[in-house]
This record gives sequence, C-alpha cells and structure tokens, in this order.
Amino acid sequence: MLATMDLKDARIEFKTSKDIKALLQEAANSLGMDLSSFLISTATQRAKDVIKEDNMLILSKGEWKYFERNIASPKKPTKALKELMNLEGFDD
Repeated sequence: MLATMDLKDARIEFKTSKDIKALLQEAANSLGMDLSSFLISTATQRAKDVIKEDNMLILSKGEWKYFERNIASPKKPTKALKELMNLEGFDD
C-alpha cells in the first residue's frame, strides 16, 4: 500500500541557472539523494515552517500576563459582544 506522500500525481517545473542547479545537485549528492527528492523534501519542510510561523502568536511577558489575568477572571460579555456573537456565521 502506498503512503499518501508516495502518490505522484502533480508536476512542478521551473527554470534556474546552471550554477544554482549545480549547487542544489551537490547538496543532494551530499545527502545521498536525487535532486528531485532533495528539492521536494527541502521545499516541503520550508513550507511547513513558513505556515507554522504564520500561524504562531507571540506575546511579550507583559502581554502574556495580561492574557493570563483575563483568562483567570473573564469579564461579562457586553451587549455589543452578544450581538456580534449572534451574527449569522459567527460559530461556523
């Protein structure tokens, strides 16, 4: 049974310089990989890192303490917040 990553049903093509191709080929060879496998694994890992960083929320110590205080003792929802939460699609 093939793993999802083993199914090759899409193609990516791009052009680069001979120098960059040689550099990438040398790096792939150093890892005992063919160029395509090296490019796919490297690009996949970088894509995961970019998405992770994009989805990460970073708070300063002061912001974290403010967040903790508000979580520990939440305020009652205002009329405006209740109206907002009642809008169509809010809980989708």
